[in-house]
Amino acid sequence: MKTIGIIAEYNPFHYGHFYQLKKARSLTQSDCVIVLMSGNVVQRGEFPILDKWQRADLALQNGADLVLELPLKSSLQSADYFGSFAVEIMKHLKVDYLTFGTESAQLENLQAYLDFLESVDSDLQKEIRVRLKEGKAYPAAYHDAVNHELKKKNKKFNFNLSAGNHMLGLQYLKALEGSDIKPLVIPRLKASQELIKWVHLPYELQPISMLSGSQIRKEAQTGTLNPVNVPIMTWQKLQHSLVEWQDYYQLLNYAILVLGTEGLAKIQGMVEGMEFAIYKQNLRTHSWSDLVDSLTSTRWTRSAVQRLLMMVLLNIDQTTWQAYLDKSQDQQVIRILAFNQAGRQFLSGFESENIRLFSNLSKDIINSYHLTLRLDRVFQANPIKNIEEQVNGKHPIYLKKHYES
Repeated sequence: MKTIGIIAEYNPFHYGHFYQLKKARSLTQSDCVIVLMSGNVVQRGEFPILDKWQRADLALQNGADLVLELPLKSSLQSADYFGSFAVEIMKHLKVDYLTFGTESAQLENLQAYLDFLESVDSDLQKEIRVRLKEGKAYPAAYHDAVNHELKKKNKKFNFNLSAGNHMLGLQYLKALEGSDIKPLVIPRLKASQELIKWVHLPYELQPISMLSGSQIRKEAQTGTLNPVNVPIMTWQKLQHSLVEWQDYYQLLNYAILVLGTEGLAKIQGMVEGMEFAIYKQNLRTHSWSDLVDSLTSTRWTRSAVQRLLMMVLLNIDQTTWQAYLDKSQDQQVIRILAFNQAGRQFLSGFESENIRLFSNLSKDIINSYHLTLRLDRVFQANPIKNIEEQVNGKHPIYLKKHYES
């Protein structure tokens, strides 16, 4: 069967995602759309606004055939590791296509830019090191170094080089080099009029604005979200408990106090004496946002700080993390979150020595999946909101009907 893969977070699922699923299936005529989706933590070091089971259900109801959980080794990492690890899984799944969205760039634009970066890589790495020594965070150092090389070579590209989707797309293309997977780029949908032919809705329910995930989260949390601007099923799920980092602030505060600087120093990703800054600022601040703001600097981006604090909350030390990475080298265990008939057909014929797909937890799986279980239990232990069960008795969501494009 012909398969297409999508790496996603769906935080939450919106019309842009709906369009991507529909468009990708239409362009490739694929029999099975496989989504590799972040679980209960997303790449910027945040909890998703809806849990992984709700988001997997939304994907299945709107065009996906199989939703798999992106392992923690990918979802709780910077963009380069996020992209490379996820693509590696797609290679083992042996999908025919990998589709991803961009702000505006076409495939040939991204490929030309990637070719340029590879041609100046030696000089680029030198420039990055210079800026890192100046105290800049890696993203800023990288951005400045690239601009330096572009100016030196008198090279220009007609798209926003620093846009998040473009940067992630480059990571996907780089990781795909040498593989048989064909990349499929779908530029972001920017006007609701373009969506109308893909969404069969009565006029009064047609979207007024094409909102991004961050806009939807902000409006949902402030109660200002217009229901026509998100798919109806997303709107319905957003009427219940919405998760945010602030909910866990007291738990994080407790973890920092108990660990102390000595314990914090052992946490995965803790470098440059950051344990002292975290401990000191935790005593001075009284909210999640204030703590993150106080730790964000030219050296540490907000996303990097949030990922580090997530490691603190989950108490993942360097030894535990390395053991987890080493174990995943032998075989990566991946949870099946949702599937339909086409997804079931794919699963029935799937075999791999590198990946074990599972639907039910067993003793031999738990040793490889224990950090995700820890995350799910902490996520469920939200002291402010009532979160549905994430672990016990959870089985993949099954939709009998095959999705019709």
